[in-house]
Amino acid sequence: MMKPRSSMIFSLRRWRPRHLLLAWSAYWLALILVTLWPAIAAGWRLSNENSHGSATAGVGDGILSARIIESGQIVWTGSISFSTLALLLALPPLAIWLVWFLSSSRTNNAGEMGPTNRTKQRELVGSDRTPGVTESFSQTSIRQGREES
Repeated sequence: MMKPRSSMIFSLRRWRPRHLLLAWSAYWLALILVTLWPAIAAGWRLSNENSHGSATAGVGDGILSARIIESGQIVWTGSISFSTLALLLALPPLAIWLVWFLSSSRTNNAGEMGPTNRTKQRELVGSDRTPGVTESFSQTSIRQGREES
């Protein structure tokens, strides 16, 4: 039995919507950990009983800013504009979705949406026509039907 290659395991063609949601969640978690790790560590130290300090956060002129002060020293400070924050949060997941959408097959998820058995599938096709009866909705056939009755 052949082992699947790693490129086949991570192929976007095989992804389902749940894989896309997991990729977005992993991105957001990595973004939080990478950008805020120093603040998280400083906040953890500040939460100990023996430490003295403060943490402040504020919004002004479209900029979100925060500062952690411990024993009179600024341990961490950071600021980001709302537009940059919105782009960081939305643009990479949107790009992942776009690449997934363009690379996936249109029928990739169609099997889950189809009828579960043949009876339902036959019901969807439509009823059989009565043999020998022809339907016509032209003006002449309607007029002929009136004249015959």
